[in-house]
Amino acid sequence: MRRRLKQLVERGLVWSGASRIALASHRADALILAYHAIVPEGEPAAGDASLHLAQSDFAAQLDVLAQRHDVVPLADALAEPASRSRRPRAALTFDDAYAGAVLAGVAELERRGMPATIFVPPGLLGGRRFWWDVLGAGDVLDPVLRRRALTEWRGQGDVILGALGRRGDESAGPAYARSATERELERAAAVAGITLGSHTWSHPNLAALDPAARDAELRDSLAWLRARYEGVLPVITYPYGLQTEAVQRAAEAAGYEAALCIAGGWVADRRRPFAMPRMDVPAGVSRAGFQLRVSGVVS
Repeated sequence: MRRRLKQLVERGLVWSGASRIALASHRADALILAYHAIVPEGEPAAGDASLHLAQSDFAAQLDVLAQRHDVVPLADALAEPASRSRRPRAALTFDDAYAGAVLAGVAELERRGMPATIFVPPGLLGGRRFWWDVLGAGDVLDPVLRRRALTEWRGQGDVILGALGRRGDESAGPAYARSATERELERAAAVAGITLGSHTWSHPNLAALDPAARDAELRDSLAWLRARYEGVLPVITYPYGLQTEAVQRAAEAAGYEAALCIAGGWVADRRRPFAMPRMDVPAGVSRAGFQLRVSGVVS
């Protein structure tokens, strides 16, 4: 009942024209959207439900963006606008290199000629399950367990699952909900407009690591990508969105030019390139709700 009421309110706000009015105030700004897993048509839901967006919903969101935004490469969104545009810019990003995103997500982008950037943790490639999906298993991950995993076990998947007596290969689940293989990533990177960036080597909480381990996570992932692909962006997304000023300095020292968070909304101020904002897009957002978010009516 509450969800139904929320959807009615969202549709009412869209109908009222509130999204057009709000969008007009962001014409000089850019919006970077953060996605994770894309669930191909006909596949069952799996893993942490908030991260797994149906392909049809993703396609509908792309069409909403195309109506009122200029969808641009991430590098363009991070740069200062050359001139005041009639429409705000939007850039699309995927964290984690899920197989569903690399395959179904990229297919939707290719149909529309839209660019996007996939942020890759190379150490987790190869059809592995992510710890949050093993523990979330079709529902939203328990926030108390998540907090413990990110602090006590530093967000390190093997450590988390080992401490809980679980395995990353248990409950095989659908292929889309696992990490992409190197071959799948290679095919996606060959699609026009698709670029790659770093999501650290193995997706830990950088803020909880000792300096040597933190620096290796930052350095090794970028080196691995550059050794295999052309046009790798010197940009990193922080796993779990967690960072500190020390992490920001370490990212700059490792050769990155910018770093993205997982929250914060519109890119309007570029004076802090190692704490750039993004808008997370969770599964379950209605079409009207998405339109309100990307127009700046709600965050």
